[in-house]
Amino acid sequence: MHSARIERLKFIQEIFRQGHQPTFEELQLKINQQFGEIKTRMLRADLQYLRTEGLNGHRLSIKVENQKYRLENDNEFSIHSLKDNERGTLPLLFAVLQPYQQFPAVDALLTNLIKVHKLSNAEIKQLTWGMGGQELKQSNAFIQRIIDILGCINKQVAVEFNYHKVTDGAVHENNDHIVYRRVYPLQVRTFEGRYYLVGIQVGRDFTAENVQHFPIDRMHRRVDMAYDETTDEPLTFDWQQTVEQTQFADHYKHCIGMYREFGKSVEPQYIYRWFGGWAASQVQAVPLHHSQEIVQRDGGNIRIRLYIYPTPDVENVFNKYGENSWE
Repeated sequence: MHSARIERLKFIQEIFRQGHQPTFEELQLKINQQFGEIKTRMLRADLQYLRTEGLNGHRLSIKVENQKYRLENDNEFSIHSLKDNERGTLPLLFAVLQPYQQFPAVDALLTNLIKVHKLSNAEIKQLTWGMGGQELKQSNAFIQRIIDILGCINKQVAVEFNYHKVTDGAVHENNDHIVYRRVYPLQVRTFEGRYYLVGIQVGRDFTAENVQHFPIDRMHRRVDMAYDETTDEPLTFDWQQTVEQTQFADHYKHCIGMYREFGKSVEPQYIYRWFGGWAASQVQAVPLHHSQEIVQRDGGNIRIRLYIYPTPDVENVFNKYGENSWE
């Protein structure tokens, strides 16, 4: 391809990447001003080339709406088809995904973004360093437990595992206090860097009161698919039906953390708390819960109101602020 046409195609691509939505005539005028007169037939050929071939194989999804041309991100995703303001937020995407790169789907996505879309080394460094901060890397065995649980959720089958009770304290290699659990898995959740399996034990009714959570780090060795002892077939369940029966969509709506404690407090309550100094600044900037409201101010101190379940997790969160939080 002639170098003059390559430069013209780059110019057209840049117009769309900057978010402009010109009419055909406006686009033609811009090109005329930059490169000299271009025939209508040639410009249509250029647009078609960018759609079907693209520069360096990166095709653009150029759409026409109300006689205006615009760049659209369609199912055939390409980094090079992103507009500048979209591409600029890629560091956030990488920062969100990188702590989970040990999970196969995340690793495949990052590999696709970096290798398939042929980012330069400089771009990769910009993306990697963009947000800063690193989370602790989990062991391969721990990650495999999560992968196995997620696989069983997808297949809608129960899981079985040996488990160190939380109330038994720290886990020791020679710890004999291990219990056996079979659970219909509903979700894997995280709270303050800890992963939990949320589900209902096999044999219990599918009700909200029977939804439990199990810290995955307390599981002993591995997680397996659970089988019926009579038929030797996997113990299956209907995930969507179970979610509806337990009203699981709202299960954590009024929670900070993982606990609900049905026997102690079925209904959420209004809880008030004072914060001062750096704690007031942080809680104001990053609310503890979506129900949080500031109901009183005293200099730099604030009093907030939360509509939540009063649980040990809530107390633990308050205690982290030390003398800068009080009732």
